[in-house]
Amino acid sequence: MEISKLSHYYWMACDRMHNIVDDLYEDLHDDYGIPLQNKSKVDQAMEGVRIAILQELDLIKTAIHEYEDIHGKEEL
Repeated sequence: MEISKLSHYYWMACDRMHNIVDDLYEDLHDDYGIPLQNKSKVDQAMEGVRIAILQELDLIKTAIHEYEDIHGKEEL
């Protein structure tokens, strides 16, 4: 794996996490921009966010493991 591909994986995962958080922010407000004030509605808005974020973090871990397998571990 080239270092540019590693960087691309980092970007891709971070971009998707950014989109997930943006969507969460939107979901935490009603159509008029008023923040949700009911815990069950907030819980519903957050459903799946944690799992989606963890999947993107796993992509980062997988990418660096693959890179290290090819290029060895670098100590900086």
